[in-house]
Amino acid sequence: MDNGLRYALAFLLPLAGTLALTPVAARVARALGFMDRPTPNKIHRQATPYLGGLAVAGGLMVVAALTAGASGELVTILAGGLALFVLGLIDDWRTVSPATKIMVEVGAAVALWVVGVRGGLFGTVLDLPLMVLWVVAVTNAFNLLDNMDGLLSGVAGVAALTFFLIAAGRGDYLVASFSLAVAGAALGFLGHNFPPARIFMGDAGSLFLGFLLASIGLKLDLVGPTGLARIAIPALICGVPLFDTALVVVARIREGRPPHAGGTDHSSHRLAARGMNGRGIALLTYSTQAVLSGIALWLVGASDGSVLIAVPTVAIAVLAMLVGFLRTPVPERHWAGRT
Repeated sequence: MDNGLRYALAFLLPLAGTLALTPVAARVARALGFMDRPTPNKIHRQATPYLGGLAVAGGLMVVAALTAGASGELVTILAGGLALFVLGLIDDWRTVSPATKIMVEVGAAVALWVVGVRGGLFGTVLDLPLMVLWVVAVTNAFNLLDNMDGLLSGVAGVAALTFFLIAAGRGDYLVASFSLAVAGAALGFLGHNFPPARIFMGDAGSLFLGFLLASIGLKLDLVGPTGLARIAIPALICGVPLFDTALVVVARIREGRPPHAGGTDHSSHRLAARGMNGRGIALLTYSTQAVLSGIALWLVGASDGSVLIAVPTVAIAVLAMLVGFLRTPVPERHWAGRT
């Protein structure tokens, strides 16, 4: 099959499938009572269906399975994603403890290691704990980013498209097609989730997408760039979720609260406290991720000297932003929220 046609099908079929399945998932959610109801401690003001992850997984899995073909590595990625989807679905219905989530995520990460999906930073057993840390961090970062309408699906779409550009540029057509399938599913859901959202993704969808993107980051062929660039490139592509997670973890530890406790203290909530509306916050978030992804694309072909200058510069800028957000007030009710 021509690569152009393969890429078009890999993107368009999940896009169309998720667009079509999301209203069905909303009806099922209403019938089963999978509704996120407003309370004094939540941002949204009306009961909203909570099964969007079902549509995302449904729109993606068949096409992704065909894309995976005979690749044991991609099949394992799909299996791990499905395990996280089921875990998230249970959590959407009845709360799952953070320890249980971490154990399942670690198990999925180890499964990737066993079949050969590895970062390859050191080429030794040291890669295993770093890989597990990456998978757990990115999976939970995308899960935590699902705290306001449209954020997760839009950022996931931008990240997946960036992974596609890198993989396609290096001739890795399988990973490129898989990345496009993830992008199609995420952006298809965004059609129903952009503010004001008609349905939420829930933990089923956010954990599913987070794990798939973490896994794709490990599958990238980054043999050429230096070790510093090989760390920075996938981190930048997942930069907005990782930044938001770092923000809430630091903020909650400073306040003496558990990092996993829900709250309206995310970067999006702080922007809302400054007067931005939901659509403005979503568009700013997408733009920020696009800028970080652009830097990541540049790093792929940058010289070693340029990398040594650029990466610390970006790190300092991100640290300054983190300090700035920590000084930004949060809404008064910040002890509970969607995440």
